[in-house]
This record gives sequence, structure tokens and C-alpha cells, in this order.
Amino acid sequence: MRIARRLSRHSASAFLHRRLAGEAFRVSSATACLLAIFLSAGGHWAVLQSFAYTRMLVEFAQKDSLSTAVKKTFDGHYSCSLCPKIRAGYNEERKVPQRVGGAHSPEFIVQIPACSFFLPAAVADLPFVRSLSPDFLTAPPKPPPRVV
Repeated sequence: MRIARRLSRHSASAFLHRRLAGEAFRVSSATACLLAIFLSAGGHWAVLQSFAYTRMLVEFAQKDSLSTAVKKTFDGHYSCSLCPKIRAGYNEERKVPQRVGGAHSPEFIVQIPACSFFLPAAVADLPFVRSLSPDFLTAPPKPPPRVV
């Protein structure tokens, strides 16, 4: 009896461990995919610009009211030292074409014309099947009368 309890407890903990390990792998892989999408879409520039805006907002709010600080922050006339650097980096990244792998584009060995149709050599004569929907609208035929 004790052995059965110990085995069932052990198998339950092993099952739970495997399930949690699988769940952790799933969550970490999903997080890594989302992070890769975020970075490839230029999210790092948004994070840097948000940091610069926050810093400017805090600096302006120490001197003026909050509404004036918000106006100055997003006005464009009062930029901090980070804003031009972030803008230049963002524009520079957009100018450079992104290439993965080699320096030149792949060459295809077989080139297929843009418009090519493959017609069958012969069309087989297939029997025509009427649609079955009208048959369902009419009543079934009555059986012939019985001869007594």
C-alpha cells in the first residue's frame, strides 16, 4: 500500500514537473518570438524615443506647469540631446536595405514564363448528374395500386 502511494506521488510529481517544464518552454519561446517581432519592426526606436520624451517631460515639469511641460515636450521646438540622435539613427536604419545571408540575390536555374497554362490533352466525357435539390421539393412517387 505504501509503495503504491509513493509511486503514485512520484509519478504525479514527475508529470507536474514535465508539464511545468513544457509550459515554461512554451512561454519562453513565445516571448522570444514576440521580442524578435518587436525588434524587427523597429520597436527599439520607440523605446528610446519614449525614454527621451519622459526625460524631457520631467525636466520641463520641474520648471513649468505640467500642461506647459507637455506642450514643450511634444512641440518639436525644444528637443533634447537624444532626440536628433534617435531620429538620425532611425532614418539611417531605414535607408540601409535589409539583406539576410549573401550579398547578392539568388539566381534561379529554371525560369518559368509569367503566364503559362497547362490545358488537358483530352476532356473525358463524363455523365451529367442533375442537381438533387428539385427532387427534395416534390413528394416521393406513390407506389402503384395493389391488385387484390
